[in-house]
Amino acid sequence: MASSSSPFFSIVVPCYNRADIVRETVLTILKQEYWDFELILVDDGSRDNTGEVVAQITDPRVRYFYKENGERGAARNYGAQQARGRYINFFDSDDEMYPNHLRVVKEFIDQNGEVEVVHTGYECLDGQNRVISEVYEFAGNTNEVLLLDNPLACNTVFVRNDIALANPFEEDRRLASAEDWELWLRLASKYTFHPIRQKTFCLREHDGRSLNTINPESVRVRDELFAQLVSRNPDFARRYPNQLPKFIADRYTFITLTMALSKKDRLQTVRYLFKAMEQDPTVLWRRRFLASVKHLL
Repeated sequence: MASSSSPFFSIVVPCYNRADIVRETVLTILKQEYWDFELILVDDGSRDNTGEVVAQITDPRVRYFYKENGERGAARNYGAQQARGRYINFFDSDDEMYPNHLRVVKEFIDQNGEVEVVHTGYECLDGQNRVISEVYEFAGNTNEVLLLDNPLACNTVFVRNDIALANPFEEDRRLASAEDWELWLRLASKYTFHPIRQKTFCLREHDGRSLNTINPESVRVRDELFAQLVSRNPDFARRYPNQLPKFIADRYTFITLTMALSKKDRLQTVRYLFKAMEQDPTVLWRRRFLASVKHLL
């Protein structure tokens, strides 16, 4: 069994009203081929009997903490503060960890040293276990890809404990569903993301996923805040010189496309199109900008 004081991995799983699935999630994680880990369950103010369900799990590697609701970023930070492992992996409570998840990362670290950040690949499945997409044959440098999109599910990334504690998730609720991407960009501004080209878990698509339920106004507020946080990051400016206007313009065009599809506020949608052009005139030729214009007409 893992050492009670210093396991190699700490898996931090935030959960909120997950009594119906938390036991299955935990039992799946406990089937890891590499056993030296602890599982930190952070109950983010659940109103159901999540705590009672977890109490029935007797594996000593499982540690349960209850805190007042503060959204996933705050729950992950709380879990990181309790973590005793050398590396921290933040895993979502509604996804499935494959048995090789920890083993392939440990093998990579044994071969390459204790790098700051490592990430694996994954697949997305629908309700009938059919593969929707796969993300593991990473094209190009992950640090550069993160400027354009966030292909890294939160479950993907392993952060060395000292780096994770020095770089917590942003806890502002307005950033919800982009708090991981914002953190990856902060880390990518200072460290190298090392890819492992193997699938180690699956995301299961369902209607309750936060990315499937966010409304256009929340997208507007979220991406405005996202742009502000990146703008205020001096490490980003040093690591990615001349990239900030393009990144902010992309945030504005994401807002415009979401609003254009909703057909709710055409005037505000047009304003964000102009804001995107002010940041970076080349945005005029990007697919998302053109799609926004198409849905406005």
